[in-house]
Amino acid sequence: MQATGAKRQHLSKRHVPAARGVARRGSPGRAGLVSVIIPAYNDAATVERTISSALNQTYSNLEVLVVDDGSTDETALLVQRMADVDPRIKLLQKANGGLASARNHGIAHAGGEFIAPIDADDLWHAEKIKKQVAVMRDRGDRVGLVYCWSRAIDEQDRVLWDVAPCSLRGNVYAALIIRNFLPSGAPLVRRRCVERVGGYDATLPSRGATCCEDLKFNLDIAERFDFDLVPEFLFSYRVRAGSMSTNIDAMLRSRKVVIEEVRARHPELPDKLFRWASGHQHREFGLTYLSDGRLLIGARLLLRALREDPLATLRLGTERLLARFCRSNGSSELLRAKPHSDVADGIVKRKFLEVDPTAFCEPPRATWTRKRLAYLAEIPVARGVDPLGTIDILSR
Repeated sequence: MQATGAKRQHLSKRHVPAARGVARRGSPGRAGLVSVIIPAYNDAATVERTISSALNQTYSNLEVLVVDDGSTDETALLVQRMADVDPRIKLLQKANGGLASARNHGIAHAGGEFIAPIDADDLWHAEKIKKQVAVMRDRGDRVGLVYCWSRAIDEQDRVLWDVAPCSLRGNVYAALIIRNFLPSGAPLVRRRCVERVGGYDATLPSRGATCCEDLKFNLDIAERFDFDLVPEFLFSYRVRAGSMSTNIDAMLRSRKVVIEEVRARHPELPDKLFRWASGHQHREFGLTYLSDGRLLIGARLLLRALREDPLATLRLGTERLLARFCRSNGSSELLRAKPHSDVADGIVKRKFLEVDPTAFCEPPRATWTRKRLAYLAEIPVARGVDPLGTIDILSR
């Protein structure tokens, strides 16, 4: 399952964010500088590894802003120790306000032309920023965000699986409504694009959507700008019990809030698109519940997915169930017979930073058929250039 929401961030009862996001500063930022934004809440166990993965980038023109969002552990102390040694690190402290609030606080203090978010328990491959900046320079101003592929890792930074890779470029708005195919630490975003959309939506927690900040942000950017891609596994997110990304009920509620807002703003979008989106979520979470042994609720969600998107649910659900059956029954002969299985044996359970980012754990699954991809690409997003030189929605 792909992580689509915030991890372990808590909204203080005494502090509810009132602002939408980041005020526009009217400055493109220092040319070439990448501002790494790391929100941290009680992340003493992992924050040093995350900061190190940012500092060890082969692209050296960067600053690392760590936003301590009211931690009660040693997070701030550990970050300050690193900042005392490396001037590229800056510790920012604020009252606990949640993930979006912390990210916006970091962005408001950032000086770079580009913004690169990463949560305080995740990791980057050393080539990530260099390769993404190169794509930004090559594609020009119409591209507002460059993403990469992602892997899931455990507490010891060992690879667990590949997040199903997606290779969409250009107008990805309709596809994002169905599936948020890039988690929080995968993007590199132009600063002016972040400011154009007002940063991350800090009002979501007060509206009952505590773990869809990334989806909302990605949709806001995709509504105005093209996306591009470095097709390599350059980012890893950590899977931990109790993380918000594993809280399925909360994620379903949060996603409903965000997607219903999209539908209200764009009534011209086809109903079929939203049926597919709902079917995707119910299928993914239904399969997750089944794998956890919660058969009744898993079956109920899969039945809903069948009603909403029968063809995709039968195709992808059957494939996933067979794969899990083979793994659970120790069918190693069948697994070894698959293409790339020799590569997978050399990746899974190895440290993420030691693994070739171009190699796959297993043969990638096609999330969408060619027919569906063609349909999504044909849903128009009319764009133009406003007087400030930023791409904006003119008509839909």
